[in-house]
Amino acid sequence: MYQPDFQYNDRIVRLLARIHAAREIILNTHVPPAWERRLQINNVFRLTYHATSLEENGLSIRQVTKLVNGQDIFGDETDKKQVLNFLEMNQYLQDMDYDEITEDTIFTLHKIAMKDIVPDDELGKYRTTIAEGFMEPERVRYCIRDLLEWAYGEESENILPTLKAGIVLFELYRMHPFEKGSCTIATSISSYMLSQNFREAKKLFTVEEFFNQRKRDYFEKLEGRGNSKPDINEWLEYYLYGLALKVSRVENAVLNISRDYGTIGKYIQTGLKDRQLEAIKFAREMGKITNKEHQKLCNLSVSTSKRDLQDLVQKKIFVQVGRTGRGTYYKLRFDHLDELI
Repeated sequence: MYQPDFQYNDRIVRLLARIHAAREIILNTHVPPAWERRLQINNVFRLTYHATSLEENGLSIRQVTKLVNGQDIFGDETDKKQVLNFLEMNQYLQDMDYDEITEDTIFTLHKIAMKDIVPDDELGKYRTTIAEGFMEPERVRYCIRDLLEWAYGEESENILPTLKAGIVLFELYRMHPFEKGSCTIATSISSYMLSQNFREAKKLFTVEEFFNQRKRDYFEKLEGRGNSKPDINEWLEYYLYGLALKVSRVENAVLNISRDYGTIGKYIQTGLKDRQLEAIKFAREMGKITNKEHQKLCNLSVSTSKRDLQDLVQKKIFVQVGRTGRGTYYKLRFDHLDELI
């Protein structure tokens, strides 16, 4: 039976405490549904870009965003396929009607992730060749079964799910079960296990972003440096630090959104014009409003519409983007907070 060879230390304990304190705040702080959806959509863009970039995908975040939105782009066909496959795999994990990852789940994920990228006879098949620095191919099948049995068995019941997700990522990556795509499979399974504990909060952040921004450290912690073997405690400290960083930024954002949303609520109760309330509702739903849209919405003249919107800017309910001209628009003051995550 697999047993992780790690020891709790002060840093790991402090990071776990920080992560789970932030988790409680995120799960119990009210965020307006429209803004929560926007944060989740932005997170899909970041997750897809950073997760595929870890596997050396060459597309920019702008190109990935367009693909996620269903637009075609000019780019390497394999890179495009990798992004679309990742989206399909991520959706498959979200739609699964069972909680436990099984060996068959791993095969299915690989088939989706590597479809039209590797030969058909390699899809959902463990590596048969020797990969320097990784586990011998004949051991992979048995070690994966042992790892999953530990992850979902009594032996790991007292280990926090956050820590368990980090351990599973470390071990799956070191096994390197497939000829290609092992990194994507390892991070996706770990992320899925994490999401079971974080519930909807997991849709607001991506630890893969931390890994990709520090790619050299990421691979050194998983593969070792020089002739030294990877150390699971070093990896867990790195993993938990990245997770704590990302979760804390989400905690900050939702607290600010909740606070500022409450401030807007107070303004609404203190004598705004009905047409200004309509502008606020429109901006909440659409993310922004222009002078022309406000004119059409409330049947106003150009000058009256501009006066209403400027009044909302002065009251610090709206911020104006752009000075003058057709590109100018207004958005709610807390709208920028999704960029902090």
